[in-house]
Order: sequence, then structure tokens, then C-alpha cells
Amino acid sequence: MKYLYYLSLVLLLLSCQRAPKENIYYIMGDAQGTTYNITYIAQRPIEKKEVDSLLQVIDLSMSTYIDHSLISKVNRNERLPLDAHFQKVFHASEQIYKESQGAFDPSIGQLINAWGFGKKEHHTPPTQGQIDSLLLLTGLNKVRTTQQADGVFLEKENPAIQLNFNAIAQGYTSDVIADYFLSKQIENFIVEVGGELFIHGKNTLKGKSWLIGIDNPLQKPDEDREIVATVELTDCGLATSGNYRKLWTDSLTGKKYVHTLNPQTGYPQPSNLLSATVIAPSAMLADGYATTLMALGGLEKAKAFLATHKDLKAILLYADDQHKDKIQRYVTENFEVHFEPLSLSPSPSE
Repeated sequence: MKYLYYLSLVLLLLSCQRAPKENIYYIMGDAQGTTYNITYIAQRPIEKKEVDSLLQVIDLSMSTYIDHSLISKVNRNERLPLDAHFQKVFHASEQIYKESQGAFDPSIGQLINAWGFGKKEHHTPPTQGQIDSLLLLTGLNKVRTTQQADGVFLEKENPAIQLNFNAIAQGYTSDVIADYFLSKQIENFIVEVGGELFIHGKNTLKGKSWLIGIDNPLQKPDEDREIVATVELTDCGLATSGNYRKLWTDSLTGKKYVHTLNPQTGYPQPSNLLSATVIAPSAMLADGYATTLMALGGLEKAKAFLATHKDLKAILLYADDQHKDKIQRYVTENFEVHFEPLSLSPSPSE
């Protein structure tokens, strides 16, 4: 009887103990030629080295800046089985390539290098003859995966074709880190890698959804961050693509070249779009579709693409001849967003 009394007392004391208090934690660092930032709410912190190890694995799969990465070896035509990360990103790229009729095309690795946006940067535009030659090495339809007895391998119609997943890999990386946090029973967080985000749960310490800011596309890189819009999000990916920061100027002609290339022409894609922000089920898809909207060649083509992809939410910031001193905006009807009082004129969708 005494044993039962003490057992009951112990159980009572245990039941009265409070669960560890949740706190907000932050992890940040450098990765993939950019930075990453993670905000999460949990009872205990996650060690930074656990996140860094995930980033390293993805880099060793898809970073063209690492000579011994899988994609670098595949680009050199070394016969190696493709890992799961490579396969997932490749098949998502195939999907967007087909939907965009080739506007999104990770097979432009050679063109990226020729225009000086690759590992070895240079500011000399290629000749028309060079571009014509490199266009023969462009087209994701010329690349496929095959299942063989010893793994999945990449086959290229021309061995000189080179892949570059920079337009989608950072979004995918955010998804991988998000999956890791969910595996640790952490439900409320924001993962951001190079500006591409995956948002899950909410800010439970404040009892509201996560608030995400959209940057001013005309802001210079060395200026303090300026927000033009805010949106409350949960359980989705968000990515922004723009030509306002990645560009270079020809020292001889003074002409500016943006990093978004047109796979059909081989030239940087001129566009009145300043940036495209996309919300999708995953950060990988948001990343790929945001790049697609910039590569299509202007506002009207981007709007037409969104009209056939009702599952996407998007903000398009653009300039036009009538309002040269103001940023214009187009917002899909399925998207609620609050714009800050910056010099923005009414949205065409309103």
C-alpha cells in the first residue's frame, strides 16, 4: 500500500511539471555563394553544424562552383549515378521547362559561362558566332535520365552540354532544411537560403502567421533593406527573381547585361519586369517559376503564364513608359498582400 502511495505521489509530481518553454531561435551562415537564415520556435535549439552538414551534401550534389561536385563531374561526362537531390531538381526542371516552352532551361550552363555569370566571371560579351555555337548545346529536351542496373544516370545528346541548377537549387535547399526541421518535430519556422524561403506553421509566441517582406527591386545592394510589401504566409514556398542586382556593364560600350538569359536567343532577356515573387507549394517550385516569369520576356507574357497556372500566387513589379518614376505592380487575384506606402501606383489587377 505504501508503494502505491509513493508511486501515485511521483506520478502526481511529474504531471505537475511544466513542459520546457518554447523560445525563438536563429541560425545563420554562408552557403552556396550566398547566405542563409533560419528562424524557428522550439523547446531546444538545433545545432548549426547539423544544418551546415545538409548544405554541404547539397553543394556536393549541385554546386557548379565545386570542381568535385556531382554536377561538375557530370558536366565533364564522368559516368556517375545521380543522387536523390540531383534527380528531384532535374525532374522539377523538366516540368517547368515543358510548361514554359523552354523559357526555363538549366541546360544553358555554357551560355551562363560565356556571358560571365558562372564560376569564372568576366565582362566581355560573346560574339554572335559563339552564341550560335552554344545554342546548339542548349535545350533540356536534349538531356534525360535513364534507369540502369547500377543506378540512375544522365544521358546527353551532345557531351558538351552543361547543366546549371542555380535558378532552382537554392529553393530546393530551403525545402530540404524544412523537411529536416519537421523530422525534429519543429513545426514553426522560416528557412531562407539566398532569398528563397519555405515557411511553416506560425509565430506561436505572438499568436499570428509569419510576416514576410518583399524587397524594393530598385534598391542598391549596399543600401539598407527597404520593404515594398508584406504578406502573411504559412506552409508554402516563396521566391523572388529579379535582374536588379545581378548584372554587369560593358566597359567599352556602357551597355548593361542582366543575368536572366533567353535560351532561344542566347542573349540576356530584356524585360520591363523588375522582379517576380511567387508563392508555391515548395520553395523549389517557387524558385523555378519566379525565374520563368523573368525569362518569358515581359509583363504580358508573365501574366499569360500565370493565367494558366492558377495554383501560383504572384507579385510582379515592373516599370513602364507612362510612369518612369514609379514602380508598377500586378498581383494575382488569389493573393492578399499589403503594400507599403512607397511610390507604387494602383495595381492593374485592382
